[in-house]
Amino acid sequence: MMHVVVPTDFTNNAYNALFYAAHLFKEQQCTFHVVHIYNEEGNAAYNQSMEGLEAIVHRLIRDVGKNKNHELKKIALKAELIRGIVDYLSHNKADIMVIGNKGKDEVKDILFGNNAMQLVREVIQCPILVVPLEIDFKKVDKIAFISNYSQPISVDNVKALKWISSIAKAELVPMTIEDGTENKTILDRKEAFLEEFSLDVSKEVVLPVFKDKTKTILEFVDLWNIDMLCMVYYPHHFFLEFIGKGIIKELNIKLTVPFLILSNG
Repeated sequence: MMHVVVPTDFTNNAYNALFYAAHLFKEQQCTFHVVHIYNEEGNAAYNQSMEGLEAIVHRLIRDVGKNKNHELKKIALKAELIRGIVDYLSHNKADIMVIGNKGKDEVKDILFGNNAMQLVREVIQCPILVVPLEIDFKKVDKIAFISNYSQPISVDNVKALKWISSIAKAELVPMTIEDGTENKTILDRKEAFLEEFSLDVSKEVVLPVFKDKTKTILEFVDLWNIDMLCMVYYPHHFFLEFIGKGIIKELNIKLTVPFLILSNG
């Protein structure tokens, strides 16, 4: 049984993440933990939270139909937002967390945006899938994994990539940007990683920087018809040498495909 945690603040943004996850894991035996964090005191706040959860679950069933493979758990928790989600993940099994990407017009969105960046830093228990607001679900045929292999790819992250690729029945497309740092250690890491997926170095997409590294990644996603982008988050530096500070924020704003972030914590 898979466990999928989906935090919600009852916006369309949050609902879109749940809707996408319900389609992506349609054929899997799943428990969806739909979690709302509130911080007001008293029973009225709890009841209001549960009413919102009932409404979002009812909307999902109305939109996608009942799925005998899926159980929907509604969790209302009084806590500070980030700490409440992290604590819930610490005490409950989670294979993946799915969140919505802040929509351009949803300036009052309280859960995502900057809070999503903090979740990426704090959550080490499972991968995070960030879903853009305006996208409809489409079958995932190609998952791009981007790395310069300056750090080893952990066994857990190899397993996570194999897991999501298997569920989606998707091809893995490895990609790196030429940055002049390649050496024997990096080549050995790269070859070991690719062998795990029965790929050789010739299958890797290597690109120069077109204008900047964000633009290079976005053009790669578009030209290679990528359906999901994946990177590893390393504590203290998220490809800081490779693609620069702020890349996750910039990609979150501009990406039009889901963004899978693997933890190396």
